[in-house]
Amino acid sequence: MAEPGANRLSDALDGPLARLEAAREELAKQWLLRLIERTRLEEIERLPTDKLARALPDLISGVVAALANPGEGTTAHDQAVALADARGEDGVGSLSADIASLQSVLVGALRRELAESDPEAFLDAVERLTAVIGAVQAAAIEELVRTRSRKIEWLASRDELTGLPNFRWLQEQLRSLAAVQRRYGHPFALLLVDIEGLGRINAAYGEDAGDRTLKALAAAIGETVREADLSARTGGDEFCVLAPQQTAERAAMLAARLAEAAGRMELGDRIAARVAIGVAGFPEHTGEPDTLLELADEAMFVARAAGEPYAVASGR
Repeated sequence: MAEPGANRLSDALDGPLARLEAAREELAKQWLLRLIERTRLEEIERLPTDKLARALPDLISGVVAALANPGEGTTAHDQAVALADARGEDGVGSLSADIASLQSVLVGALRRELAESDPEAFLDAVERLTAVIGAVQAAAIEELVRTRSRKIEWLASRDELTGLPNFRWLQEQLRSLAAVQRRYGHPFALLLVDIEGLGRINAAYGEDAGDRTLKALAAAIGETVREADLSARTGGDEFCVLAPQQTAERAAMLAARLAEAAGRMELGDRIAARVAIGVAGFPEHTGEPDTLLELADEAMFVARAAGEPYAVASGR
């Protein structure tokens, strides 16, 4: 059974909270104005005002609903997550201040509604609001931490120059495809792509030219492979493509197309680059992921020594 005081507070808040809900757009504007006022001039352009303008009214509605139904928990969790998402990485240090500004705006609105007519109800409402805002802040910060962790994990698996996944990511995909093959029998192939003469390009034209060459090859690979294929940069001048549901013979056709695409790269400054590609199939040439990489590497050296664009592994 509800406490008499709780019933009185609920009755006293019914009208003010309904008016706060009706004024949520205006309150959101006040809140956004406060965020802009405390943002440094050089950071104004980076402030995601459009996203915030969409997120703030819903968050205010969630807080008002939580004030109206304290025994049912906060309904503002999803809206708090949306605020964290709208703020993005740039808002990590500002999120607590954002939510404090929300509390200030809502306290001001409650003061205008209740401070003179019902001071006791006003104090109780502010106490309830403090608890709700604490839950909102915890949810928003938790979401930011998750987002930050996901981004760090993503960056740890990416090559900064080309944007492609790195060798660590490739190893995970290779193990996954090997497990699928062992269970369902689906073959796959691995292509190891090496840029010939990258060191000469760096020496003759500078490292910027070498970086352009690497980025151009990454783009050429992306435009040539199938959507199902997985591409990665695995070393200084090496790239790798995993081709699910492909035999080595079919992957050799892909290797030929990749070599042609690399030959068409527009690098400028009279720079010419060609590639050597090694192809190996799983389980055609080996049933071990690490050995597959070794076989593709050996085939790549065979192609380079023969002056051919690609070579297929002989197996072990």
